[in-house]
Amino acid sequence: MGLPIVHIEIAGTNGPELESFYRAMFDWKIDHQGEGDLQYGFIQEIADGDVGGGIRHEPEGPNEIVFYVEVENLENAVAQAVDLGASVRINPIDTGKITFALITDPQGNPVGLIQKP
Repeated sequence: MGLPIVHIEIAGTNGPELESFYRAMFDWKIDHQGEGDLQYGFIQEIADGDVGGGIRHEPEGPNEIVFYVEVENLENAVAQAVDLGASVRINPIDTGKITFALITDPQGNPVGLIQKP
């Protein structure tokens, strides 16, 4: 079996508008946190709790959807991705709960990698 997708993130220049849309469209419960450029909405209980989700406010960034795959060793996964033609968009960051990185596949699609403790 392949590695699991554990988080999906929707990013856009107007996070509150995206939160309102997805609340109304799919009846998602979204826990809004942060203000200004640091806004983030955690989507509660999508995919029966197996997959987390969030809406990221990116006032100057791209509108995009990113899926995050759980890996056993983040450093090795990032190195393997680069060997396979990907580029690193965000180097590994430890949040205290998870460590994550963001790569861009050879065709320019963003892919997140997560290592849980």
